[in-house]
Amino acid sequence: MKLTRLAGALATAALLVSGCSLTTHHTTTPDTHTTHTAAAHTTPAHALIAPALRWLTSPGGQAQVTLNQDVDTLAGALVIENQATTVANHLIFEADARTVATQARTILTHTNLLPTTGRAAYVTMLNDFITLANMLQPGAHYGTTAQDYTAWYTALRATNITVA
Repeated sequence: MKLTRLAGALATAALLVSGCSLTTHHTTTPDTHTTHTAAAHTTPAHALIAPALRWLTSPGGQAQVTLNQDVDTLAGALVIENQATTVANHLIFEADARTVATQARTILTHTNLLPTTGRAAYVTMLNDFITLANMLQPGAHYGTTAQDYTAWYTALRATNITVA
């Protein structure tokens, strides 16, 4: 699953988790065999869920959802700060960047939060977001606007991975 397609996957996962049936009946007549039960004609929901969606509903997938929300918040703060460069907007932007870095570090620290498929690329993506967030903080490595955008686009390109 591409991380940039997460919204559609979330909707699908929500349907699966909420109990929507993915099985169909192939006949209009009732089953008259006394040895069969309805359970014998259905496939368990967990067997129908794609590996990427299974990961999405795992603790690691939920951590990814939180990271995505934090990145979205940071993106909004970037736009606001770029259009209205007030001290207050800049402080919000820096705080949002710290939140992204903290979430990325948390995921990296707990290997059970990392996906099985695409793990190396996922780790690269998290490190790119940490690098970006660090550039957005005051200090020796504080980036210029051009550097900020370069780091931003590097991190976004890194999200184009398949995880499961």
